[in-house]
Amino acid sequence: MRSSSLARGASVMVISVGIAKVLGILYIVPLTALIGPAGLGIYSNAYALYAILLTLATSGFPTAMGKIISERLALKNYAEVAQIYRVTSRMLWVFAVVLSLLMWFGAPWYSALVALRDPGGASAYLVSSIRALAPAVLIVPTMSGMRGFLQGFQRLEPSGWSQAVEQLFRVVAIVAGAFLVVRVMHGSIAQGAAAATFGAFVGAAAGMILLTIAVVPLLREVRAKSGRRSSALSNREILRILYRIGLPVSLGALVVPISGIVDSVTVQNLLMSTGMSLSKATADYGILSRQAFQLIQLPLAFAMAIGASVLPSISRATALKDQRTIQSNVTGTIRSMFFMSIPIAASFLILGRPVDILLFHSTQGSLIISSVSFMGIFSSLELISTYMLQGLGKMYRPVRNMFIGVFVKLVLNIALIPHWHILGAALATVIGYLFSSTLNILAVRKYGKVRFSVWRLAMPLILASIPLCASLGVVSWLSYDAAHLLYGMDDRLVALTQILLSLLIGGIVYILSTIWMHAVTADELHRLPWVGGRLSRLASRLQGQAAS
Repeated sequence: MRSSSLARGASVMVISVGIAKVLGILYIVPLTALIGPAGLGIYSNAYALYAILLTLATSGFPTAMGKIISERLALKNYAEVAQIYRVTSRMLWVFAVVLSLLMWFGAPWYSALVALRDPGGASAYLVSSIRALAPAVLIVPTMSGMRGFLQGFQRLEPSGWSQAVEQLFRVVAIVAGAFLVVRVMHGSIAQGAAAATFGAFVGAAAGMILLTIAVVPLLREVRAKSGRRSSALSNREILRILYRIGLPVSLGALVVPISGIVDSVTVQNLLMSTGMSLSKATADYGILSRQAFQLIQLPLAFAMAIGASVLPSISRATALKDQRTIQSNVTGTIRSMFFMSIPIAASFLILGRPVDILLFHSTQGSLIISSVSFMGIFSSLELISTYMLQGLGKMYRPVRNMFIGVFVKLVLNIALIPHWHILGAALATVIGYLFSSTLNILAVRKYGKVRFSVWRLAMPLILASIPLCASLGVVSWLSYDAAHLLYGMDDRLVALTQILLSLLIGGIVYILSTIWMHAVTADELHRLPWVGGRLSRLASRLQGQAAS
């Protein structure tokens, strides 16, 4: 029953992450229509600061709390469980207040930093959006403590559903707020962006309510079981344990928001150094950060699900010194990741233009979407290999490698943006992920003592994706002319027809080519979340027929 409960909770987490990712992409479409690329740039600048402050306060604590609470529960030491929750909650509340004040009063300074050539204009655009996020900073750290508490009890379902609910309310509030300010109240783009960023508070409040309903009964149960017994741990000892476990996780989680800060500070300043206006630079940054990058995050939902399942398996095999299991887990997981990420990258590469037209009614971002398409492969490889290194007990190595990747991105931003403008920033990000993922893979080979070649693992799937690219291109071209005859000049319906038909035919071609060319086996397909069982059965039939 316990195993079944854990499996159900893990499934809920995977589904919730998938829902959150999809919602995180969908809301960009109406928001772009309401506030435009310039408004998206303002929104992205504010969120870059919000993400890094929030990561400082929250990222490692759920993991650390879950670990030490589960250990105390195993010993039935309920007094220490209650104390751990109390101490952590107080600390997170202090962090929340300090960071919220920092965000409110530091908004003008950060706004000026984003556009050094026009600090006054940047402040007029950006300050209100940053301050609209300050109330959310008061809530989210407390939510992270609640999720850590539930994780310690291995109650994954409330955490999973709260993420989905938080994202749903956030997306509704973002779109509704921007609509009310821009269309109903006829406010400015900057005011619409501020209303959109306030959606983070609405989503956090909704998630907090759901978590509170789950946590309060558990907390009462713990306090009742602890009775009058006192804890043997001091508050200082609890904080020391939390930081020892949570610090490497926090540092690893900091990389993504720091990468966002690097773009926020450098991209617009470098674009303006070429003579571009603040509004144009902000609009280009909005296309890059909230359109192209958001779409390319889609493979990470699959990588996260695969990585979360392989980490405990590699940890157990490492403890048992089971080298064969480590080898099979590493190579099988990387092949599964490539199976999902390569066709997604190919689809964005070929269909960048119709995707841009359908979602954003524009072709401004089509070249950027296509140019960053391979980022999904490298970012997924980085995430997967980070889980592997953590399973091998190397918590700080992926952190170091990710920061090297951010440094490479910073150097290339400076080198490429003056010549290639926003396309240079896109290429710098792809190459930065290439560096960090390569270093991670080298570390997995070294510390896992496994032998494999990423190139050899990827090559069969790359070859299988060639028919996919050909079918995507041909079907897109043919359906473009056919759709124009049906719908006339309605560009969005034409783009939708192109995408649906191309993905339908291309998906069938890719699955059949990978199976027929033995690029994947039935066992490897079975590892995939959601669709693995059906693809595995299909592979068994087709490969069995080919063998006979």
